[in-house]
Amino acid sequence: MKFFYWINVWLKAARAPFLVVSFIPAVLGGVLAWKDGSFDWTIFLLTTIGIVLAHSAADFIDDYFDYKNDNLGNKESQFHDSPLISGEVTPNQVLWATAICLIPAIGIGVYLYFLIGWPVISMAALGAFIVFFYTSPPLRLNYRGLGETALFIAFGPMIVFGVYFVLTQQFSWEPILLSIPIGIFTMNVGLVSNTFDYEDDVKSKKRTFPVRFGQSNAVKFLNVATIIAFAIIVAGAFFQLVSYFSLLMILLVVLAFRVLNDTRKFTELNRYTRAMGSAIALSSLSGILLTLGYLGEIYLFN
Repeated sequence: MKFFYWINVWLKAARAPFLVVSFIPAVLGGVLAWKDGSFDWTIFLLTTIGIVLAHSAADFIDDYFDYKNDNLGNKESQFHDSPLISGEVTPNQVLWATAICLIPAIGIGVYLYFLIGWPVISMAALGAFIVFFYTSPPLRLNYRGLGETALFIAFGPMIVFGVYFVLTQQFSWEPILLSIPIGIFTMNVGLVSNTFDYEDDVKSKKRTFPVRFGQSNAVKFLNVATIIAFAIIVAGAFFQLVSYFSLLMILLVVLAFRVLNDTRKFTELNRYTRAMGSAIALSSLSGILLTLGYLGEIYLFN
């Protein structure tokens, strides 16, 4: 029983349910490569495992430095049930967990470099930079107002196009266009969290977008970014730059409205959990629907 207890503790510490945010874009990149006739299961699985491990390492580092800086925000009581916060694991154990995830991820990146070439190591280096410095000193991207941008790059273009390129070794606008709404919706998860965490972030001198520009302007930016995400898919399908099946993502408009409506009422902290849950669901489901759309195209026309 103790074994299963510790498995559960470390799954919570790794934010295991949130790892779909990196896994799903990786799958989409793989499906796009498959559609274009270039797919290798070994390379795809190695790349995806490396991406998910790097994501987990980033989450460990994020929790570690938020804990050290006493910048827990709404995590402690409302949304993120962290064993580090509850004392079930120690900061040093979290650092060891970071290394356990990061070392094999770096190893996979080096292997793919020797297999494919310098573009892979360039993307891996950018990913490692974001993993290391999203919350940690001396750069602390999320404390300098660059956290939201880092989330967009890391979980949008870098994963979708990165996996596509590793498998095809060619450039294409299609994975880049499809990665933009996924990147936006993942960025919005951070933006929603930071909007509700405003008071705590001000005290901790964490200059997130809402701290720099105000919570109301953050909500306006959230609205504009969400509109852009859907507009790119509609325009891409209209100009035949992406599959018509990608329009399945339009089914998520109601969910997107829920995120916007709950975040707009940021003074009501009881809306935090639902806003975050909806934002995470929107990020995940957008990738799932795009993936299903392309699988449908492959099945019907290839």
